[in-house]
Amino acid sequence: MKSFRSLWLRAGTLTFASTLLGAGTAFAAAPNQEQVNPSNNTALMVLVGVLIALVLALVGGAVIAGLAQFGSRFFHRNLPTDEEMTTLRAAFNPADRPQREPFKVTARNEPVLVAIGMFIISLVLVSVFLGMTPSPRVVAGANAEAAPAAAALPRTGDFTKIVSELPAGNADNGKTLFNTKGCVGCHSLEKDKRLVGPSFYSVYDDAKTQVPGMGPDEYLYQSIVDPNAHIVATYQSGLMPATFSSQLTPQDMADLLAWFKRDHQGQP
Repeated sequence: MKSFRSLWLRAGTLTFASTLLGAGTAFAAAPNQEQVNPSNNTALMVLVGVLIALVLALVGGAVIAGLAQFGSRFFHRNLPTDEEMTTLRAAFNPADRPQREPFKVTARNEPVLVAIGMFIISLVLVSVFLGMTPSPRVVAGANAEAAPAAAALPRTGDFTKIVSELPAGNADNGKTLFNTKGCVGCHSLEKDKRLVGPSFYSVYDDAKTQVPGMGPDEYLYQSIVDPNAHIVATYQSGLMPATFSSQLTPQDMADLLAWFKRDHQGQP
């Protein structure tokens, strides 16, 4: 504690002496003490800054010295001495520790070891067997052979012959297809109501006069499978998807034509 107090005493004395020296120098340098203005005296401002830095350095050094001395005393009191370390090393000599016995197969652990070995062997054999087994094939059933996927509707050819070979149509199913196939979004059923495409109001009667020599069923058939073949006035090509030839079956086409004929001719 004496050394610590003496350190603080020396630091305080030096700080006080430096402050007095700096103040005396500043007043001596001023020509008239009554007219000294620190804000306008550059030399005084520099001197004051140096004094402040010196004071902070002295105080900081004293604090660091005190912390170092405190830490040194703390570790000196709590760390073991050389004699204590020698005693600890002797107490924990590895040669004095009991040696582990080597692992041995006994009557108690033998069944467990056999079970583990059989499990590993079985796992390896099953993995090899599964790796050698070919992947199962997807075999089509009898129904798949009896009902093959419908071919796309013809987009070119003799449309009179093509339409005549369609099955008998169901107008009610055709009306349902109008909604389920998305036709309702582009074609209105009201007179003179324009959507994306022409209205289906009286469309069967209009189809009778669109192309000379072509009947309404043939005209409507071609307009569905190849919508750009005949463009109605005031409309442009490319508005209708050209994919219905692969989306509709012959029965679907027959049902739509039957619905056109029943509900969209002779309308007032």
